[in-house]
Amino acid sequence: MNERTKIADKPPYNKPLPTPSAMARPFWDALRNGELRLQHCPACGHFNHPPRLLCSKCHNRDLKWDKVEPSGTVYSYTIVHRPPFPVFKEDVPYAVGLVDIDGTDVRMLGSLLAPLDAISVGMRVKVIFDDVTDDFTLFRFQSMDATAGAQS
Repeated sequence: MNERTKIADKPPYNKPLPTPSAMARPFWDALRNGELRLQHCPACGHFNHPPRLLCSKCHNRDLKWDKVEPSGTVYSYTIVHRPPFPVFKEDVPYAVGLVDIDGTDVRMLGSLLAPLDAISVGMRVKVIFDDVTDDFTLFRFQSMDATAGAQS
């Protein structure tokens, strides 16, 4: 079972969204289906993220999209105090983390959903699939620590 947020639970999404390339489309389609899939090289076992035309480790071109565990460990993080665009003004301060994805050699950058004073390097997180529009799903990282709760 995966964690999802539903559109009916929140106001309309008014922030910029990524424009997926054809190469990255399988990643975004998987998010929409509540899965985390990463580009994987069967020849050497390396995971590419963001996706590439060939394996960045062995240069193999036969890459697959594998479902991976939607969890990881915070490698590093920062607290954003100045909004990058005016539309993010109401969100500051918020946390952004670099997360080592379990079972892969990938670090992904994303929003951390936890009280700011509870975030730490080494914190275990799970991926939350956030249906921000009828057609688009973003991922966010939420603390696995039941006492940490989610940032409002």
